[in-house]
Amino acid sequence: MLKKLSLIFALFTLCLFSCDNPKNYTLEELEKNHYNELALPVKAALDAEGYKKIFEEFQDLNKDQILNRLNSNGLELHEASFCFYYLANAYAAEKDIKKVLKYHKIAAEHYLNPQSLLKLAEIHFHVNKDYAKAYKYLYTSLEVGIEIHSHNNSHPLAKNGKEKMEYLRQELERMGDKGMFDKDAAFKQLKAETTPIVDKYREIYGLGPRESS
Repeated sequence: MLKKLSLIFALFTLCLFSCDNPKNYTLEELEKNHYNELALPVKAALDAEGYKKIFEEFQDLNKDQILNRLNSNGLELHEASFCFYYLANAYAAEKDIKKVLKYHKIAAEHYLNPQSLLKLAEIHFHVNKDYAKAYKYLYTSLEVGIEIHSHNNSHPLAKNGKEKMEYLRQELERMGDKGMFDKDAAFKQLKAETTPIVDKYREIYGLGPRESS
């Protein structure tokens, strides 16, 4: 009986120890964390102040500080997403284009980060001249952004990149109308892909299903 009680106590202590010591992950694991397969903790329905805090905390971090943040215990999903966004920006300052693309793609496609989606739209528009891809990334960024700020123009995310987004939107619409890319085909593809992406965003960030109209 005493042995059994000791075993139960040991298991209970181990459980408490595990709960008090959140797991940390390698950079490689986080790079492959597609739609939060690692089940990072999530602050559901992060409000405007929460986004403001993230932006203020991360914008002044250098590359090594961002990498250390990614390796920290109990890394939260929004934090991981913006770590990769700001890591891409840190590599942009070093003119390491390969890593800029790598980390914006990770943030955009694995974490559905709206700002990295916008960055990819800019890159495909200005650098690659792939207007169909720019169109796709731009409007996906818009749709994901709406799920976050609900058209609240004072929200920090709504204010970030607002002018760039509007410029790209106008230019891509104009180019599509002039036949510089197949806007109808791009729109059909976007329409087919956007709803599943937005639903997935709501799922992994704990926002629940959208209300039916």
